[in-house]
Amino acid sequence: MSDVEPEICNCAALRQAARRVTRLYDEALAPTGLGVNQFSILARLSRVGRSTIQDLAGLLVMDRSTLGHLLRPLEKRGFVKLEVSERDRRSRTIALTQAGKAAAAKARPRWAAAQRRFESTFGREAALELRTVLKEVATAEFD
Repeated sequence: MSDVEPEICNCAALRQAARRVTRLYDEALAPTGLGVNQFSILARLSRVGRSTIQDLAGLLVMDRSTLGHLLRPLEKRGFVKLEVSERDRRSRTIALTQAGKAAAAKARPRWAAAQRRFESTFGREAALELRTVLKEVATAEFD
């Protein structure tokens, strides 16, 4: 695709690629008022239902403080509801509201358009292979 030398550092290469792809999705989602991180939270909650913040952070492969920072504007907009867990009062649960479901549904076609744009550039099979490798990286235990 390019005759630019690959990065020597794996971390730098992943971060550069992530910033570039994030920009693609953020631009596609901009008219909805959601960023790709916020959309990811809403989409994941719509799939898994009510979740603890700790469990959701694990599913999204992000730390709790980053997730908390991203949840605040979603809560202010009425897209998610945070509550103290009934099972463990030290834990908080997060659930998608009707407004959150509607926001995710409104954003989904724009997200899908970004998906198609990415796959039209790299190919459907290459995109699937990339997601497979990236999932392995995201779940790897680095000793």
